Amino acid sequence: MAQTDVYETLAEHLHSMPIGAPKAPELIEILKILFTEEEASLGVKLPLFPAMTVDALVERTGMGKEPLKAMLDRMAKKGTVFVELGGSEPQYRLLPTVVGFSETPFWPGKRTEETEKLAPLWMKYAVNAFYHEIGGLSDTPVVRVVPLEQTLADDRRVSPYEQLAELVKKTSYQAVAHCPCRLMRDHAGMGKCSHSTENCLHFGSMARYMVAQGMARQITVEETLAILKRANEEGLVHVTNNFQGEIDTICNCCSDACIFLTGLLFMGEKNMFARSNFVCRINEDTCLACGLCAERCPVKAIEVEETARVDAAKCIGCGVCHPTCPSESVKLVERPEPEKRPVLPMAEMVTKVMSDKKRQFKF
Repeated sequence: MAQTDVYETLAEHLHSMPIGAPKAPELIEILKILFTEEEASLGVKLPLFPAMTVDALVERTGMGKEPLKAMLDRMAKKGTVFVELGGSEPQYRLLPTVVGFSETPFWPGKRTEETEKLAPLWMKYAVNAFYHEIGGLSDTPVVRVVPLEQTLADDRRVSPYEQLAELVKKTSYQAVAHCPCRLMRDHAGMGKCSHSTENCLHFGSMARYMVAQGMARQITVEETLAILKRANEEGLVHVTNNFQGEIDTICNCCSDACIFLTGLLFMGEKNMFARSNFVCRINEDTCLACGLCAERCPVKAIEVEETARVDAAKCIGCGVCHPTCPSESVKLVERPEPEKRPVLPMAEMVTKVMSDKKRQFKF
């Protein structure tokens, strides 16, 4: 297979995921940086889901066991192959774009020759194709906003899928890496974000993989909750998986770098994420009209005249407006039932997205 053909075939293979890899010149350049031609040829034969043992992949690829395992381990270190650890033997699968090889080079938080080549390509690819892939082809977002419980006026009747601390406590393993979105912007020469970067949170098997490959460090539940509290104070939006069950990621997003917010704000892609089932409410009797909440709102949903007022249609229910209010006039309340969006089981969510995009999994 010619070199160009193998990378185009790999791109087609990657495009069979809920968040795929729409073809564009930038994508082919990205794949050429991340995959040697030999690795790309193997990648085309690897499953995107589920992971498989080396013995199973020997039969699938036709390679010898030792050279195959050596190449898989090299690709895992590079961040193009995922390794499922913890069972009787490791299992491997090709990483998709997200959560996957768009982030792996940036998670360690280091500026390298590779990240400086990749960053401008990813930024251009986002504008030309990737924003629309994430937020423009399905009305079921793959991620959602979840506020911290302390920002809620009353959390007693809240669904367990909408309680961030409870979601974290149910995870089996926790790790933190650096925010790839903020580092991409910096390494592309578009300016350094003022927010901290070591707050990209991962859980379960993805977290184990990241720690094993030197992309993240293991932390505790308590450290995770402390990072979330600091992120909320910084004005960052908590975004996690839009399905029931154990989460694998919490992004802490800013509006000037992070893909989910920038896709909404600058590209107008309305389904980059699902807003939470809460909305900001301001006590007009105690509001000082200081404007701090309006300054912090990532989607400009608050205006201040004699008092602060919230545009409920714009509000994403993130709770960023809450922690700095000097008169404690800001809280999140539940949206009316007709405005709420249910959190679906993972299989149902994935099936809906794949149906909307008219795709089928390639196993």
